[in-house]
Parts: sequence; structure tokens; C-alpha cells
Amino acid sequence: LQLQDNSSHSQRMRLLAWLKEKPITTLEARKYLDILAPAPRIYELRHNLGFKIATTWLYDTTSEGYSHKVAQYSLLVQLTEEEKKR
Repeated sequence: LQLQDNSSHSQRMRLLAWLKEKPITTLEARKYLDILAPAPRIYELRHNLGFKIATTWLYDTTSEGYSHKVAQYSLLVQLTEEEKKR
């Protein structure tokens, strides 16, 4: 994914593009999408834009070799514009 800028909007769009392809963990969002705090972007996608995104907790290892409990986010369904208005 091309990084245009680091505005909240751009971060949401990068995150959504990834989620349409596959789930992403907190560490992956930081490493590959340059989103240091993905949780607020997920919140905005859920509550402001109406996307249904599941959170699963798992352990992942940082590049420094430390294990951390992190969130993995998965896009469940994409709502139509009509469904978003309800």
C-alpha cells in the first residue's frame, strides 16, 4: 500500500484496504501501514463508518523477539450505504 500521508483519514483508508484482503494485527498495522495506534482507527471504522470488525486476542512476537498480547482485526461484512443510514 502506498502511504500518502498520516492523517486519520489516510490511516483509516489504508487499514480498510488491508482488512478487505485479510486480517491484521496491531504489530502488522504498525510495521506495514505506519499506523502506530490502530485501535482508534478501528473504532472510527466501526462507529463512524459502520463497518463490522471483529477483534481477536492473540500473542505475537515483535522484531525484537518479545511476545505481546495484541489485537487481530477482521472485517466481517461491508455495509451498504442504505444499511449505514439505519
